[in-house]
Amino acid sequence: MAGTLPKKDRRCHLVIAYAPEGTTLREANDAVNAFVADPTRGLALFHDHFTDRAGGIVLLDVSSPEELAALRDPGPLARWEVRIHPLTFADSALRFLFQCDYTMSTYRNGRRLHELVRDYDAGELRASLDQRA
Repeated sequence: MAGTLPKKDRRCHLVIAYAPEGTTLREANDAVNAFVADPTRGLALFHDHFTDRAGGIVLLDVSSPEELAALRDPGPLARWEVRIHPLTFADSALRFLFQCDYTMSTYRNGRRLHELVRDYDAGELRASLDQRA
């Protein structure tokens, strides 16, 4: 059974990872994908790769000591420059979505997350992902 994390650690963590010099974008993408694919690191909410440098970012919702320990293990990102940042307001996947909605509504003239979700549900991206499942 998973343990309980202190409130300061039970949150979303942003991982920023830069590959060592000489790593190709393809090699870096594969390593980031392997890192994000490991379910022991928590609930993966987002990941992407850099186009200007070998590396990428991952956003994980970490809710147990075991997930936090796995997050701190670089695994396929060993020898990389890896920075892990616990987020202030996004202390769960739902709070991350709230923070997205808050940022859009506050800083982008009232635009709301549900508008993007509506467009996503009606669009080609959703259909493309549904076909992969």
